[in-house]
Amino acid sequence: MEGKKDSKGKNHKWRFNIFLGVYRRGSMSSNGTAEYRTLVLSPGFKITVITVLVLEIVLGIAASCTVLLIYWNKRNVRSVATKFIANLALIDLIICCVCAPFTIARLADFPHHSTLFCCWHESVTSGLRNASFLTLLLICYDRYKSVTNPFVLRLNQRKAKRALLLLWFLTTVSLAAPFVEWQQRTKNTRHLACTLMFSNSQEPFYVRLYYLPSFVLACAILLPAYLRISKAALSRVHIQAMLVRTSFVVPASTTQRWNQAMVRQKEWKIAKMTGAVVCSVCVLWLPYTGLTFAMHFFVASTLLARLEFVFLALGYFNCVLNPLLYAFTKEKFRTAFIRTLPCKQK
Repeated sequence: MEGKKDSKGKNHKWRFNIFLGVYRRGSMSSNGTAEYRTLVLSPGFKITVITVLVLEIVLGIAASCTVLLIYWNKRNVRSVATKFIANLALIDLIICCVCAPFTIARLADFPHHSTLFCCWHESVTSGLRNASFLTLLLICYDRYKSVTNPFVLRLNQRKAKRALLLLWFLTTVSLAAPFVEWQQRTKNTRHLACTLMFSNSQEPFYVRLYYLPSFVLACAILLPAYLRISKAALSRVHIQAMLVRTSFVVPASTTQRWNQAMVRQKEWKIAKMTGAVVCSVCVLWLPYTGLTFAMHFFVASTLLARLEFVFLALGYFNCVLNPLLYAFTKEKFRTAFIRTLPCKQK
């Protein structure tokens, strides 16, 4: 009788855990089917997130292709700074064409995924996100040198190419990281939800643990550098304004004053553009990066799965903002884009 009571109590506990959507290590079976049986996302949630992802794909491809076409067709916009911008647009284009469709396939087939599919999704999303962060570091470094030390020679074309080659090498390493861990686990291809792989489950993957430290390190470099850029730009604006006011000592023509005003405008635009891109990256990718780190300390649930997809869609929106921030705030890109319009060509 006591054994029957214990079994009934266990059954009630198991049903209560299913109602909450929480999984405990002791209740997981060997084939993994019981683990994801209660991880269910409603059709309305799937349709909403998939619609947002499709819109981001369309807008991101259009914006990134515009930047790349302008860079390819207009030689007057080619420089070290625009080379980094074109590389960022290329990364955003690949994210829209590869990462976002992978996420749609993962959401549509949730929660039935093979371990290899989860590794592919994690590989492309993490690798290209790291490439985007590294490109922003290069852009910020170029802006920092141009504003703080305008008389010192910045990166030339050869050094820029070497920096981009190093960037793509590091991206390749981060792309291979999930497969290295998958290979060490005897290439297990059983079907389960990807949320279980990267949460506090029976056999968790630890490849996501480096996301948050690397993200914090990138933000720790980007944010102080942006502050220095804005301070240097503002100080130069104030100095030039004082020179214009005291121009009665050394007479200056109207053209010179106009040029000084244009320089002040450009410097302030550079500071605003860099800050907008950096802040957009930090704000849009912070929720997903923090969640991937925190998932290792929580048991998999439907709430974690929902948050993961929502925060990932929020991070993908950065791919739409990056080309817009650069293409439509940089004067050379904006002028070249207007000239390529059919109405302007006629």
